[in-house]
Amino acid sequence: MKLIYSDASPYARTARIVVRELGLSDKVEEIAQHPFDNPKELIEANPLCKVPCLIDDDGMAIFDSQVIAEYLDSKFGSEKRLFKSVNNDWQLRTLYSLTRGLLDTAVALQQDKMRDEGQSEFWQERFYGALDRGLAYLQKHLASYPKQFEVLSINTLALVSYLRFRHPEYTRLDGFTKLGMWFDELENRPSVTQTVPK
Repeated sequence: MKLIYSDASPYARTARIVVRELGLSDKVEEIAQHPFDNPKELIEANPLCKVPCLIDDDGMAIFDSQVIAEYLDSKFGSEKRLFKSVNNDWQLRTLYSLTRGLLDTAVALQQDKMRDEGQSEFWQERFYGALDRGLAYLQKHLASYPKQFEVLSINTLALVSYLRFRHPEYTRLDGFTKLGMWFDELENRPSVTQTVPK
């Protein structure tokens, strides 16, 4: 199998962490490509030209990050099912959805910061407001996270790491002390350290 990814993409990072957590590093070849370069292999596999994109051994393309994670988990998860808790608890499933929405917000914020014509004050306020509320909600519900390392934790780790990486100006992140302590306890996990964006 091949996993096309971009080093800075938090979505791709979640897929790369899943690969490692499921012990699939020797079965998945990771290929770094930047979507903005419109690489032929990525465009042929995913018409949206987005990462991550998994190409299985039969040549079937699978995207986005959630679908890739569910595919790998269902096919190779066996006893270590990364969606086990999320799929059996509506609150956890909602928290997982929130992490995906917050990742979308953080990426949209970065895209707005990169605009040549300048940032939109309106959208900046919307993005920061969503991050404030969403992170507060996650922190409030940290106690309900599964004790085992599953997709909810993977997404939350990728989110906090991406905010620190791309949005150092978002100093309010430091105010979420419980979330920060939770992150610090897990950031040395091998699957996490091996996928840190450069």
